[in-house]
Amino acid sequence: MRGRGSGCTTVRQRALKTNLGEVRSELSQSSIPALRAAIDQTLTAIADGREQVEAIARTTLDEVARLDQEHEELKQYCNAAIEQVEELERESRKARERLMVVNRDIHVNREPDMKKAYETAQRLQIDLGQWREREVQLRMRRDDVARRLKSLRATANRAETLMLQFNHVTSYLQTQFEDVTSVLRVAQEHSLLGLKMLQSQEEEKRSFAQQLHDGPMQSLASVAMMMQVPATAAESAETVVDVRRRLNNIIGDLRQLVFDLRPPLLDDLGLVPTLKRYVNQWSEANKLAVRINLVGLETTLTPTEKVTVFRGVQEALANVAKHAQARQVTMNLVYGGETLRVHVLDDGIGVAEIDWPSWLADGKLGLALSKQRFGMLGGSLDISTIEPNGTELTMELPLIRGT
Repeated sequence: MRGRGSGCTTVRQRALKTNLGEVRSELSQSSIPALRAAIDQTLTAIADGREQVEAIARTTLDEVARLDQEHEELKQYCNAAIEQVEELERESRKARERLMVVNRDIHVNREPDMKKAYETAQRLQIDLGQWREREVQLRMRRDDVARRLKSLRATANRAETLMLQFNHVTSYLQTQFEDVTSVLRVAQEHSLLGLKMLQSQEEEKRSFAQQLHDGPMQSLASVAMMMQVPATAAESAETVVDVRRRLNNIIGDLRQLVFDLRPPLLDDLGLVPTLKRYVNQWSEANKLAVRINLVGLETTLTPTEKVTVFRGVQEALANVAKHAQARQVTMNLVYGGETLRVHVLDDGIGVAEIDWPSWLADGKLGLALSKQRFGMLGGSLDISTIEPNGTELTMELPLIRGT
């Protein structure tokens, strides 16, 4: 029977591990990497579009600056041409008047004077025509530059508006995408956690069965065999003493198993005495000094809340014993007005990187399960590194105090 049971358990564990591996592989190739790639491509496309718009805006602004300078120069040239035309019109008018006087007194004026007056009037008329043409050209050029300048300024304003919209859209999408990624990551963690919990339950059942078989059951079998062997009166007395000793050891082992499953002291005495007893036992077993500080007025917790905090402390100390290489541990229980905070601090080597998904994938379930339990109760469990060395694990649980 024992062989068959072990075989069934092994087959069940192999099947569970196979399923877990398949699901983990599926999750690793599922929507989160694809979504991350789509997010990166979308944000890259937006960034490229923004860079192109920014380049257009820079070019447009440079052209606006150039045309603005050219427009100012054309305005000056145009004003100068207008003044020159007005001046030439006055001189031309005077020259014509002079020519009329000379022509009227043709018998009085000498021929050279008449020729000079005629040439002056003709030269001024030619100059006036040229400057009028130049004024017209400058006006047309000035107005054309003004229209282009107005259009380019409108384009630059639209480009700046588009850049602001790009920034807004990028920020919005990053926030939304991070929210979606976070939701999917949590879903992935929960999926892995659920499968790991099944595996963990199978392992706990196997471990518990192994402990019962190798411990109390073997001892009871030995006691039964001792009771069946015929003995003299003296040997019977020794046997009774030995049986009592063995039975006491068996009772102690069973009590320890029961305590590990669910400490009865949690219901009988409450959270703090149970934690003190457990911490003292842990300190003696691991040869590590532990200091416990209680701050505030203890309040009544529900059975689920007490077990959640107790398991969190168990896992924290288990990680200290396994990984921290610490010399001292401090545990602070702070009962606030609305929150119970439990800090477990050690002076060990610290945590290199806090990566819950990787820990779950690697089968490190203890703290992940505790984190989920606290989350279901509206609390939290966080890990941080203490400088220059050490780790702090903080558990928070909302309290409902009576009036």
